[in-house]
Amino acid sequence: MPPSAGLTASDLGLDQASDEPLHVLDLPQLYSKPSAAVLLSILSDLRSEPPSWQATPRSGTPRSQSGASTPARPKRKIKSEGVPGYLTKIISSPLAWIDSDEDREQIWDCAAKRLSERSGRTAMGDISRCFKIPLSAKTLQDDSEEAADTADWIEITLHEPALAADSLGLKTWASSYVLAKRLCLMQDTLPPLTKYTLILELGAGTGLVGLATAAVLQQRVILTDLPAIVPNLQRNIHKNADLLATRQGSASTAVLDWSMPETFTHPGHAGEAHSFSLILAADPVYDAHQPELLVNAIDYHLEHAENARVVIELPLREGFAAERQDLRNRMEVIGLEIREQGEEVGYDDWTDHEGEMAEVRCWWAVWGWKTSALPSSMP
Repeated sequence: MPPSAGLTASDLGLDQASDEPLHVLDLPQLYSKPSAAVLLSILSDLRSEPPSWQATPRSGTPRSQSGASTPARPKRKIKSEGVPGYLTKIISSPLAWIDSDEDREQIWDCAAKRLSERSGRTAMGDISRCFKIPLSAKTLQDDSEEAADTADWIEITLHEPALAADSLGLKTWASSYVLAKRLCLMQDTLPPLTKYTLILELGAGTGLVGLATAAVLQQRVILTDLPAIVPNLQRNIHKNADLLATRQGSASTAVLDWSMPETFTHPGHAGEAHSFSLILAADPVYDAHQPELLVNAIDYHLEHAENARVVIELPLREGFAAERQDLRNRMEVIGLEIREQGEEVGYDDWTDHEGEMAEVRCWWAVWGWKTSALPSSMP
């Protein structure tokens, strides 16, 4: 039997909690012909999924036990230096000492996945992520580990397809998560909501904000986006159907092109103008044309009523100041004004130059109609 064939993760010390990380040379090397079981065990322990975005309100430190992902982490840390090379050797090896074709294929596949995980979110394939959303302000402000396990939270699970440059709407962005968590703080500033209220989300993406709204506010929400995005939205609504039923909320989808807002159709809504008292949008501005298109859709769909509100959250990205100002100017031109606003910090999958999870500063605003823009004030 090859010298490493009977090794387990326990033999290698990977199942022991320790602050001292292992070096890649401590892992079973291919020259020792480790068994398929050993290689698959090591590859499982080398899993590196997107980090949690959950940050404590006071410290701003990401909290691993909750947030945007809940991966199974190795108990024993392994230094990242040399791991890509180790994985590449496995992928390029014929693994001739392993008899099973199925085992070899599984090992190559796992090694390729581990390598892609270390190449950033854009190199990853499909992933499933779990987001913890607070149901009360007290829960949001309590950053203790005990609160994370026992407080009033809900968990929303989302499927994210592989990320590509032409499908950025299929990723969950930082501003969506911080807005979803903010919902429990905003109930006093939102319009009166009844069982007949329909809420509209523009540019829903993976659906986090819309699903959180349906669950936290216990309302009916229509999540809209372009045709290529809607199938994944429907998938995520289905994944969270039990949660929505428990919370007595509901979510559905519709295709909505902001350049033609009147073409919006939905089984429970005819698409008539000015019929939504609450509109939500997270990270809706990512090029110079978006402010005009977004405001065009808002102007068409927002109810002309004193209590009607629009809630928008944007990341304060460098190089997009002109687009953000354009959005504000256009919102004011159609008769809307800011009723409440602020900034907060979230996290995203990308890392800074030191390899740390980068903070994303976001701006949120609640908009309402100016008195002069309401029908009763018009001559």
